[in-house]
Amino acid sequence: MKSRRSQLILFVVISYAYLWLLFGIGRLFDISFSYDIRKPGGILVLFGIPASLFAASFVTLITHGKGALRRLFSHSLDWRFGPKWYLCALLTPLLVAFASGTAAVWIDGVEMTKSWFLPSMPLGFMAFFLVYIGLGEEIGWRGFALPRFQESLGPLGGSIATGVFWALWHSPLFLMPGSSQYGHSVLLFIYLLTCWTIPMAVFVGKAQGSVIPAILFHVSVNFLAFAIQYPYRYFYLFWGITATIAAAFLPRSLAWVGERSALDERSDA
Repeated sequence: MKSRRSQLILFVVISYAYLWLLFGIGRLFDISFSYDIRKPGGILVLFGIPASLFAASFVTLITHGKGALRRLFSHSLDWRFGPKWYLCALLTPLLVAFASGTAAVWIDGVEMTKSWFLPSMPLGFMAFFLVYIGLGEEIGWRGFALPRFQESLGPLGGSIATGVFWALWHSPLFLMPGSSQYGHSVLLFIYLLTCWTIPMAVFVGKAQGSVIPAILFHVSVNFLAFAIQYPYRYFYLFWGITATIAAAFLPRSLAWVGERSALDERSDA
């Protein structure tokens, strides 16, 4: 299990199995999906969000020990990188949403709704929930999986693979009434999350492997989903354009992959 490819496979298997197990528990006890943590469905959601974090932690611990696990967290949450990448991560989804809404107004004459800010949950809880989702998913998918996918498939191929596996990890939610994914196209969801992963990979690369930009990006896109009403007509088009542009800026030399490999080797000594 020392090979990084084997670690990646085990990470994916555990992440998927964990979420499907919770889905099975929900079906077995007829628990409805909910964002309200006072309900059983909400508790299952809270347990399900950090599936990839648990998987990355477990795989790292059993293959390289506690020291490597500490390094995974310290490296993933290292805040010492250029401030502009904090801003880029937060603002990119907002700019795409603005472009999408503006195009709908100018091209199709769509009227912007006056009630554009409609949070679907109390603001305090939403702030906690958005950060919790970012932390729960990004250390696993961007901190652990992305470097390994890119190591095998290259910067673009690895980013696409991460996006696809990340999107399919959400599959149980498409079967759960009340979730954000229920009733929507799985293929469009895969396309969207792959488009997101490419600029996220750029920002993580610029931050030398820190996933803080990915967390901020994730917070931003989910804030739009949970609180902002705007015309979505050109949403997928502009995310495709954004991903295409971002692909040109993917780091050619994945410095943090080499650094993490060296850390792995030292932990084996």
